[in-house]
Amino acid sequence: MSESPMHAHHYSLYGLVSAPRPTEARGQRLRELANDVCWERVPDIATKQRIGPLIYWHLREHDIPYPNHIRRTLAAIFARQKAIAAAQTETLAEIIAALRDAAIDSLVLKGGALAHILYPEPGLRPMEDLDILVPSNQGEAAREVLCDLGFHAPAPITRYARLQHHLPVAQRMTGNILVSVEVHTTAFNLLMAHELSFSSLQRPLVDYVAGGEAMQALAPEQMLWMQYHGLRKLAEPVRFLQLADLVGLVERYADVLDWPQLRRDYPDLWHALTALHAFTPLGGNACGHLGLDAERPPSMRGIGEDYRGWPRHGFTQKLNPRERWQLLAETLHPPEWWARFVYGIPSARGLSGVFFHRHPAAFIHQGLRRLYLGPVSRGAFFKTEI
Repeated sequence: MSESPMHAHHYSLYGLVSAPRPTEARGQRLRELANDVCWERVPDIATKQRIGPLIYWHLREHDIPYPNHIRRTLAAIFARQKAIAAAQTETLAEIIAALRDAAIDSLVLKGGALAHILYPEPGLRPMEDLDILVPSNQGEAAREVLCDLGFHAPAPITRYARLQHHLPVAQRMTGNILVSVEVHTTAFNLLMAHELSFSSLQRPLVDYVAGGEAMQALAPEQMLWMQYHGLRKLAEPVRFLQLADLVGLVERYADVLDWPQLRRDYPDLWHALTALHAFTPLGGNACGHLGLDAERPPSMRGIGEDYRGWPRHGFTQKLNPRERWQLLAETLHPPEWWARFVYGIPSARGLSGVFFHRHPAAFIHQGLRRLYLGPVSRGAFFKTEI
């Protein structure tokens, strides 16, 4: 049903490496932790959390001693991800160039932009697919461009597909790597109840180059909000790689972000960054803007623990009565750190409002919207099965 929580020092290890770039302060803390880590568990957890390349990178950059067989495993994960990232970058550049030639505006969302903007090399930021935003009236034209490039890019046929915020996943082999692409007409689905499309973009956009092609990404404030807001789905895990994205955005744009606007327009995100600081200590510059102590991250229970209740895990017939009660308890009473992060609760405020209002309201809100979308398959209430 659910995994047992990791020992506290493991969260320190994974928190320290859940950042796009190494710093001397993080390196020093890693050296202090190295002898206490249960290294045999690291590759499995790193794979689930999608931070295998990041762990390898940080340990190598700081010359941290650890078992050779774990080093070889992490090095293999890193090498494999570099090959995947190269294929994805080549494909992304080809698509953006083709959309430009077809006079279709485009903007790269999520990993396809973050991997090149925040990380020392794109192989450090694994992603399942490339996400490209186009104007709502150019979605079909963009799909035809993908077809011309050799993608299998089906048109939306089912009611579920037509209500989605992106076209059905398009796929093509680049070398021996299968590359998947989602063409979006809005950044969020109806489940998340937030409109972000070409008509509501904050400017100036972020310019960057990948694969020799000039591309654009969301403005820093909207990029930060999108990465955070997308983590608030009850059915999907909060992975450490996604936390690394937030750390990278806050530190990379500390002197660029409009902090007063961020606090005014996205108060939940503002308070969530305090919980993020408890997991991955943020740099002094970012802490200064947030009013946080860089040397003393806030304390809270269950730092790094993800939600383990329903619908993340189902009430199946395989569960015995004790396990059912445990699942019910975890459903009604999520870990403090997760609740403060996902619902944006200040560290000085109690959580009774979360347990009796925000958390139940999230079930109702997301559940009703999922019913409106319709199940993706028979018997499946939520799309993502964990």
